[in-house]
Amino acid sequence: MQNTSVPLSTRPTDDPSQPIGAGRLLGLAAGPALALTTLALPVPEGLAPEGWRMVGLAAWMVVWWLSEAVPLPATALLPLIYIPMFGIDTMRAAAVHFADPLIFLFLGGFMLAAAVQNVGLHRRIALHIVAAVGDTPERIVLGFMLATAFVSMWISNTASSIMMYTVGLSVVEFVRHTARDENAVRRFGVALMLGIAYAASIGGVGTLIGTPPNAMLASFLNNTYGLEISFFTWMLVGVPVVLILLPIAWVMLSQVLFRTEAGALGKAGQIVRDEIRTLGPMTAGERLVGAVFLAAAAGWMLRMPLASLTGLPLNDAMIALSAALVLFAVPVSRRHGHYALTWDVVKGLPWNVLILFGGGLALAGGFATTGLAEWIGSAVAGIEVSTVAMILLILVAIAYLSEVTSNTASTAAFLPILGAVAVGLGLEAQVLTVPVALGASMAFMMPVATPPNAIVFSYDRMRLSDMVRAGAALKVIGIATAFAVFMLVGPDVLGFSLGDG
Repeated sequence: MQNTSVPLSTRPTDDPSQPIGAGRLLGLAAGPALALTTLALPVPEGLAPEGWRMVGLAAWMVVWWLSEAVPLPATALLPLIYIPMFGIDTMRAAAVHFADPLIFLFLGGFMLAAAVQNVGLHRRIALHIVAAVGDTPERIVLGFMLATAFVSMWISNTASSIMMYTVGLSVVEFVRHTARDENAVRRFGVALMLGIAYAASIGGVGTLIGTPPNAMLASFLNNTYGLEISFFTWMLVGVPVVLILLPIAWVMLSQVLFRTEAGALGKAGQIVRDEIRTLGPMTAGERLVGAVFLAAAAGWMLRMPLASLTGLPLNDAMIALSAALVLFAVPVSRRHGHYALTWDVVKGLPWNVLILFGGGLALAGGFATTGLAEWIGSAVAGIEVSTVAMILLILVAIAYLSEVTSNTASTAAFLPILGAVAVGLGLEAQVLTVPVALGASMAFMMPVATPPNAIVFSYDRMRLSDMVRAGAALKVIGIATAFAVFMLVGPDVLGFSLGDG
């Protein structure tokens, strides 16, 4: 899940103090230039003029998103100007996508996450998971990875990484004073930090609110093709990826690439136990937020039976917003007037992510309403291509593209195109769009690939070669895992056929 307290991305282009690179300047000019070029060219046969104008908008947005020429959510506002200005549709038609129900699911999830962080519940959960696993080097790494992955299923990948990075640094500093082998300390520190970053990205795959590409996929399929992916349905695909990939990442880091002998670090687990003692007993706020959070999670997973039982038209967004409103309404302490969730707390939510969602959905909506999606589908209808090979190619392409661009922007750019291609090839839209969301979470090689990678790369003993070496191996394994789970579980869970393969 994207950040609830720090910027959407930690790439240099988001820092105004950084010099403006040639690539960014090129993208800044190339986006509108491509749009104007399409407007000047004749409309292709079989495509409505509005559809051809949408090609110009798509080109502009894709170039700006991939080059990050301007902030990602700023690019997402383009449909609100371009669509009515060039007669594609009304501004109201474009704006309706910014109020999609799944955007409100993410908003409710952000608010729940903010409450969890506000009362400190996430830290207690994470420390207890780490302490329960053990205090040998490999077990400490495993504990941190389990805790980070679990927390990242529900709150920001970035926030969970920052929290665990802080605790992890304390552990590493502790063992520096007790360990006999300085090289062992470095290996342990690198394994621990990379484990935190990778677990955050892997854990985000598990739920619809775990990372923006997942929610964007669900919104796109529901809006464009009327295909619903519920919270629980996605977990049947995402959680198996987490359960397979997380232990593989742990073994690779702690047993293969950065192995540390059990006796080399002293009593490294002591710092975690000290942190837990410092927390003291659970507060009233933690108990309230924990109860509401568990109720929301149960509601997401049992929504269909609850809807049948009550006769109410429940959806995941309603459950998320209801849980958030309870935390706004029920005081932690009536005497002192304290609440787990206040507007001051939620003012820092990543509204930029919600705007980015809306822009991506507006782009996808334009593809559908102007006939552009149908035209793309007709153009590729006669192509003979293996479905299996195409799925694998999409996974690989998005996974490597996400090393140098925002995974959310990549997802927004390619979902409408690949949805149209799938339909044109006689496939259900899920077949080529779900791999986009899965591949977007497999960015492990570069510090700029994800905020968690950038956070742990600030560890002073980590080298770029450490992240590249571990990330390159894990990327291949991650792509293979996502591909295998999608092929084995996807058809039954998501309700599609692979055709002739």
